[in-house]
Amino acid sequence: MWPRSLVVFAALLGSCATEPPGVPTMFVLGVDGMDPVILQRLMDEGKLPNLAALAKEGGFSELGTVNPPQSPVAWSSFVTGLDPGGHGIFDFVHRDPLHYVPVSSATAPVTDVGSAIEIAGYYFPIGAPEVLNNRGGVPFWDLLLEAGVDVEVFRVPGNYPPAPSEAKVLSGMGTVDMRGGYGVYTWYTDQVVPEKEHKKGDIQLVTVEDTDLDGTPDTVRASIKGAPDVFHLPPGKIPGDSDYLTAPVTFFLDAETDTVMVEAGTEVAVLAEGEWSDWMTVSFDALPMGAMPFSGIVRFYAKELRPGFVVYASPVNIAPDSPAQPITTPDDFAEDLAEAMGDFYTQGMPEETNALKDTLFSDDDYQSQVALVQEDTRALIDVTMARVQPGDMGFVYVSDVDLQCHMLWRHGDPKHPGAAPHPAYDAALARDHADDIEGYYRAVDDHLARIRAKLPADATLLVMSDHGFQPYRREVHLNTWLRDHGWLTLKDGKTTGQIAAGDVDWTQTRAYGIGFNAVYLNLEGREAEGIVKPGEADAVMAELSAQMLGITDPADNARVVKTVSRSSEIYAATRRAEAPDLVVGYDAGYGASDESTLGEIVEGWIEDNTSRWSGNHLMDPSVVPGVLLSNKKLAAGPHDLMDVTATVLHHYGVPLAEGMGGKPVLAD
Repeated sequence: MWPRSLVVFAALLGSCATEPPGVPTMFVLGVDGMDPVILQRLMDEGKLPNLAALAKEGGFSELGTVNPPQSPVAWSSFVTGLDPGGHGIFDFVHRDPLHYVPVSSATAPVTDVGSAIEIAGYYFPIGAPEVLNNRGGVPFWDLLLEAGVDVEVFRVPGNYPPAPSEAKVLSGMGTVDMRGGYGVYTWYTDQVVPEKEHKKGDIQLVTVEDTDLDGTPDTVRASIKGAPDVFHLPPGKIPGDSDYLTAPVTFFLDAETDTVMVEAGTEVAVLAEGEWSDWMTVSFDALPMGAMPFSGIVRFYAKELRPGFVVYASPVNIAPDSPAQPITTPDDFAEDLAEAMGDFYTQGMPEETNALKDTLFSDDDYQSQVALVQEDTRALIDVTMARVQPGDMGFVYVSDVDLQCHMLWRHGDPKHPGAAPHPAYDAALARDHADDIEGYYRAVDDHLARIRAKLPADATLLVMSDHGFQPYRREVHLNTWLRDHGWLTLKDGKTTGQIAAGDVDWTQTRAYGIGFNAVYLNLEGREAEGIVKPGEADAVMAELSAQMLGITDPADNARVVKTVSRSSEIYAATRRAEAPDLVVGYDAGYGASDESTLGEIVEGWIEDNTSRWSGNHLMDPSVVPGVLLSNKKLAAGPHDLMDVTATVLHHYGVPLAEGMGGKPVLAD
């Protein structure tokens, strides 16, 4: 797969002339996860003056989301005006029907891994595989650009790898780090880390050494991983832990000042305990003598210097001023942004949720890192507003609300005040953090003020979210439930196992789950070892759907599943064949476990969610609608995501492309 810098995208559209004459600017602020109930409460309480003023000026309504209400699915529908059957993104995780393994939904399957010439232990690729965005359909920005509208779209999810275009687009959620994954931090420590093999970071146990023999240990020598060592990997091999390029990192402790000097590459930072470094550039040499370096950027955080040593390093992000692979269209637009903003997070989900989930970060550590992401957002908004010209169309995506609702809901339910404490509730922590989510709503209110201060007076302004939020109190191990009810059978009398590890007896398995809301039949002729005959599929789905709709929680007899939808009934036909057979819509408070999402079968089928990932939206669409606000009067609803896309195109007089749905949301 690496390096994607070898992937060359051809331009889809030529340069366009000028905007349609007399059409005012349109700007869309996309706020992931903003919930209508929470928003209304905070506006009523006077805590969001700018959003309240916008709602009064034009309008505020719920915005229907997609099924399932997952961010890459929803934003792909906004980008293309198509339902999932049209654009082909059905979940964060898809499955390979030939091997029953989870695969990322972001990129199209690579069938040709290419070839290479081996010389002196190095593999030199010949015809490297082309890695393409899996999303189908035509992005709205290409339709606008073709009509002569200058478009700039920043951090929209689901646009990695960037779809070929001449529009100025910065990729967002889904953009990888230098390792080619979705963000692996590094944790340097001289202390034992319990269950370190289950952590999502690279845990490096280090020693503070007395290198100058003055009797005081003061030096730590370590390394950091970057890009896969592609020239030592034969084509098609998935990198293992030792298959990444590394660069040295050295830490020098100063006992007199209680600081640490960090040397990474040619750069140096001096940090006190609790301080973050600026971005530091690190080079990873893929060939001897620096013949092919890959540059990335990293930030360090001095969590503890004495008595223990604990320093965090962010995932190595793709450097925007010299990207090792495309993160924008056109390719050089990333360099323009870096010149205007300096270095910034290019990783698709930059908030360090993994270190918090791993309990290595405290809530305070996490929120100090989120504050850095917010600095990027403010800088991006300022750059955008400085560039916008009359008649342009702009879009900026903000992650402030979504990930913080995921991680901080356990401290206090902002949607249901007075609700029983979350299973992950900690009274001592809640005293300091119960109102944190409200703070992130206020940050969006501040973003809106920055935008309105620079937006032309006649501009049309929309604020939208892709879905809302609910508490995530109970996690469902759906594959375990399928096992208990005779739909999935393990080999050799096993009671637990992993689909990808070959633990399932496919000769006796009729259905399995991979993905957060997806269930697949083990269909003959489609799955490698399918046993459900196509003529029996309807009856099998009807039986399974009825059973899942009858699932109740043994703790209180509450309904667990609100809806079960057949893809054949809810999706367009274009790419429906790639969809799961059934889409499970969990009721509020319930959701699929991480284990079941990746095809694991554990002992019990339901349990309290004690994870820090405590809020969620991967449920039935009806329980997590998004929001829509405008400075122009809204037409009578209901409205949904694809209506916003239609509104943007209608504003510039651009007709919908074939297959697109939606209607304008603004009153004539």
